[in-house]
Amino acid sequence: MAHQLQGLWQELAALPRRQRAVLVLRYYEQLSDAEIAKVLGISAGTVRSQAFRGLDKLRSSLLSSMEIHGSMR
Repeated sequence: MAHQLQGLWQELAALPRRQRAVLVLRYYEQLSDAEIAKVLGISAGTVRSQAFRGLDKLRSSLLSSMEIHGSMR
């Protein structure tokens, strides 16, 4: 489990700064889209699009990493 969390944080760190900030504020700090928009000085629509793009990249990279390391069953 600790290895998986470390991998997740490494993949998160590789995201572009804004995508990373949106995902951390949304899922770690549990802020709403409106709160994230205010903190980052962007629109709520931009928050949603950055979250979508960040999650898509994160999902793809984690799946690729799992396939490379033989973690897929």
